[in-house]
Amino acid sequence: MFEVFGGLKKHVSTKGSTSPQVTSLLLMSMRLSMFITLLACVLVTAKTYIGDNIKCITGFEKQEHKAIETYCFIASTFTLVDLEGKNVPHPGVGPDAPRTNEDGTTEDPDRLRHAYYQWVPMVLVLQAVIYYFPSWLWERLDKKFFSQAICDLDKIHIGSVDNQLKASSEYFWNSYTSHRNYAIYFLLCECLGFTIAVANLFFTNAFLGGNFFQFGPSSIKYLSQHAADPDNPLNEIFPKVAKCTWYKYGASGSIQKFDSMCVLPLNIVNEKTYIFLWLMYVLTATVCGVVLLFHLLLFFVPNLRNTYVVYRTRDQSTKTNLIHILPEGNYGDWFLIYHFQKNMAYFKQWVAKVREAMDGSKSGRRGPSD
Repeated sequence: MFEVFGGLKKHVSTKGSTSPQVTSLLLMSMRLSMFITLLACVLVTAKTYIGDNIKCITGFEKQEHKAIETYCFIASTFTLVDLEGKNVPHPGVGPDAPRTNEDGTTEDPDRLRHAYYQWVPMVLVLQAVIYYFPSWLWERLDKKFFSQAICDLDKIHIGSVDNQLKASSEYFWNSYTSHRNYAIYFLLCECLGFTIAVANLFFTNAFLGGNFFQFGPSSIKYLSQHAADPDNPLNEIFPKVAKCTWYKYGASGSIQKFDSMCVLPLNIVNEKTYIFLWLMYVLTATVCGVVLLFHLLLFFVPNLRNTYVVYRTRDQSTKTNLIHILPEGNYGDWFLIYHFQKNMAYFKQWVAKVREAMDGSKSGRRGPSD
């Protein structure tokens, strides 16, 4: 079974990034959703383990039978929605005969067409690309600025790191109060990520005929109680047995109508896949909303963000230095300090150098001393 994901493994690394980068739980959850969506796409297209997409009972043989099966998959199948109280072999499957109304008129029975399963692989690829877009956009905006500004201080060095500390702290202090746009661009990427996560829920709901929101809860409830019942909510969106109508010319040139019953093995995988995707998409939107709200609070409340960085620091001397440095800068400076704190192995020494530069500038000197 793992051979199915062999092609995807070549394009996905599990070793992580080799350089320090600015990221957040929001963007990481978006990338995880992208990865899970790609796995789902690979799974629903694994014909070797699923079998044929459709199998129909047509009453014909050989080429004509194959042509009808192909037509039913392309033209979509349908189930009947007005079969309550009738004895039917499968949910939504019954006689496709016109019904007579009380006034004597006749009309065709109401049909629910199922064509979305043809588009599932392409839609999943599109969703994966959209989930990755905020991370891709931030990579283009960052242009490896952060990995250069940290001056390789994210790694443990054998020997002196005075030159790297001096270069990084000197750059930071000389460019103090000039990083606001850099931080705002990242915040806008997070806003875009949250918008995509929420919009994707409504897009998937529309794609599945307006049934996605209730599909997850009802399916989980069904699977945890009486999963052997054939009349289950899974069949409402992903029917295993459906109907198809085939028209052809008869011997006299008249149009003949043939009613076929079709089995859809692909929907067995589709239903399980979308249960997991429902959990993943809802969790991603929730995480993105909570993280974005917290980051917006940090953006609009300077005292809160400064207190947050100081609280994350364990060393008392570093706390003291940060208390002196942070009030002098804006949101962009806080943003860099926060991510330096997350990535830098020599954060204590770096903060001391920046504090030294600040005191030196106030007393007439500029830049950290050697």
